Amino acid sequence: MCNQAADLDSIACCIVYGVSCDATPFVPIPREELHLRREAQWLLEECDISLDSIAFSGEMDPAEADQIVLVDHNVMSPESADLATKVTEIIDHHKDEFPLPVHKTIAATGSCASLVGKLLLERGTSLPPPLAKLLLGAILIDTRCLASRHPTTPLDREVAGQLAAVAGCDLQALYNKLWHLKSDLSVFTPQELLRKDYKKVAVQGVKCGFCAIYGALESISGHLMEEAQVFLRSRQLAHLAIMSAYYEGDTLHKELALLPDCDWNITTLAYLNSKGAQLEPKTVMDGIQVYNQKNTDWSRKQVLPLIKEMI
Repeated sequence: MCNQAADLDSIACCIVYGVSCDATPFVPIPREELHLRREAQWLLEECDISLDSIAFSGEMDPAEADQIVLVDHNVMSPESADLATKVTEIIDHHKDEFPLPVHKTIAATGSCASLVGKLLLERGTSLPPPLAKLLLGAILIDTRCLASRHPTTPLDREVAGQLAAVAGCDLQALYNKLWHLKSDLSVFTPQELLRKDYKKVAVQGVKCGFCAIYGALESISGHLMEEAQVFLRSRQLAHLAIMSAYYEGDTLHKELALLPDCDWNITTLAYLNSKGAQLEPKTVMDGIQVYNQKNTDWSRKQVLPLIKEMI
């Protein structure tokens, strides 16, 4: 089972590890929403992966499974929290928050695909070139083609090199194609962008959503924050965090906005800054303050647990 955001890294890990275990990959989004993840859709086609081999949300009930393996996450969504006792293995690169004693492979790598690739290569599993290419593409996107800066680790580079030898493809060319598909937001409406990379957590009955967007928030056509208010209400969320990342040349920029406009946000922003987020006011969009996040090493992996602490 991949995570609820179902990004390329999560989908690739789910499919490749599922094939290695002779298990059904489960992607917890509706099948019709795969098109929002253009880079994943293209790479699946490029690697000749049949979508019929994947179970999407509403097509399979995980509660009927005897065992569940979690990849690229270890905190189950509110909808699947009661399935925790069925989990037998976890492969992840996020902070370990899973409460039960199961077999875990958890390390702070740039991409979870690096951990899956390492496990399978160490086991001597025969990886066909298309599956090696699928994992490789996920690593390249998550590490910006193995860039020297965070979050790339030596393990990411080592495994990517081994996978590239199996896949027989040009790393830069593959990355360029995937990044173009991932970063071109012009084809999406604001509502689609909010759904594209979305996670939800529930802490003591308080529901909080997290949307990750690749692009400067002000550059998005349409009234993004007005649509975000509708998004928040339709999902009955108490809070919604919108995080963006984008490059200007080789310079990475990140932004954060918290909805709705309330006193809780002020306390949360102060807490995030006390932990090192380095947030400063940038602009106001439809009445919502957008903050520049100067600590660009932080992603949702760091912000989400801290907001959960605040809740």
